[in-house]
Amino acid sequence: MGVRPSFVWRSVLYGRELLEKGLKWKVGDGRKTRVWIDKWVYDPELGMRAPWIRNATFDVNLLVSDLIDVSTRTWDRDVLQDLFVPADVEFIMANPPSIMREDSYLWKYNRSGNLTVKSAYWLARDRKIKAEHPTVLSLPSTNPVKEKIWLVPTAPKIRTFLWKSLSDAIPVADLIIKRGMKIDERCQLCGLSGESILHALFECDPARQAWALADIPQPEWIVWFIWKSRNDFLFNGIQWEPKEIIHKARQEAGDWFLAQLVEEEMLNKKETIATKEKRKWKPPKQGWLICNVAFELDKGSKTLGVAWVVRDFRGVVLTHSRRAFSNIGSLEEARFSTLLWAAESMSSLHYSKITFAGDFKEIFLALQKPHRWPALDYHVRELKRILNGVEEYQLRYVSKEENRGAALIAQSVTRQRRLRSYVATSHPNWLFELFVNESRGL
Repeated sequence: MGVRPSFVWRSVLYGRELLEKGLKWKVGDGRKTRVWIDKWVYDPELGMRAPWIRNATFDVNLLVSDLIDVSTRTWDRDVLQDLFVPADVEFIMANPPSIMREDSYLWKYNRSGNLTVKSAYWLARDRKIKAEHPTVLSLPSTNPVKEKIWLVPTAPKIRTFLWKSLSDAIPVADLIIKRGMKIDERCQLCGLSGESILHALFECDPARQAWALADIPQPEWIVWFIWKSRNDFLFNGIQWEPKEIIHKARQEAGDWFLAQLVEEEMLNKKETIATKEKRKWKPPKQGWLICNVAFELDKGSKTLGVAWVVRDFRGVVLTHSRRAFSNIGSLEEARFSTLLWAAESMSSLHYSKITFAGDFKEIFLALQKPHRWPALDYHVRELKRILNGVEEYQLRYVSKEENRGAALIAQSVTRQRRLRSYVATSHPNWLFELFVNESRGL
């Protein structure tokens, strides 16, 4: 890099390091990837690496394209089992190739696979924190404490202040100096060197005296007024006595809790407690059908229960189906397998003008804008190949509350062990009441 590299050159080199850290190799047709040399297997613990060598002899020039079954457009499991250790076989099977495109790089810190400024900034910041504060990473995380702060019964401004204190986000001298500003590092109240958050709120003489006098069960109010007294001295030259800090904390805490009681009484008298309207099933527009699709994955047994229900605009169930899949290892694989099965079913039943509805937000977005989701390229190509057999279709992301019928049928596979697959007209008898009530509520 030289003795005195320019800022631009150092920035270019840092950007290159960041890219090397964040990029991962995505297998397309496999023609550019060498099996035993390139890092193309994603290991959850070790990251991208070359596969472990199982056999004593192997073809060093073997390409990944030789591992793909062209007829099924995915991996040839028999070939994989002959060449690799069992763990690597599962890692490879979990990431199907996208044979219609060349091998390429993806950005692994974004689910879509695209490099964004936000994800690159996050990676750069994460690397900086790990480099500058290695001891912090070995300490217990404060995240559970931060989450509980929002449950503390106190004023919102105090909850925000407590969260900022735990996040090193209040302007004490130590933190200001770390950000490159030149100020007096001493505490302006007691004169000791090094004003940290801990010092300002607990160790400084006025703070320690205030805590010694404290006799109220709301420490969050004391912390808040210790901070206010510190700021009043720094900006206005007014120094509070410890007794004054406690008096103001007690008074404002009492006023706040009294205000909460008054507000609660008013709400009870007026009986204006609002209840959110439950989300319910929504029909398709007239002339169209809706295919509600749902799944449930039992991660322990790797069993996937799936179901779809086809209804018209009046809510009448025309057909429904249930199926069980085995050896499904991830939610991403579960969503793809479910939607692919539903699309194949609609195509084979020759349904047209069908709306697919379910909890498949990312896949639906990828189908609509595939260039923004290179990580799901294989899923998009396989689904579009099947959906070409459906004359006209739409995609609708819905929550589980709007998809109860299909969700309950899918759950019957994993929770009641109903593993038999079938296609039937109308709705299942045991869900008669649910489907009838939903159609009557239109």
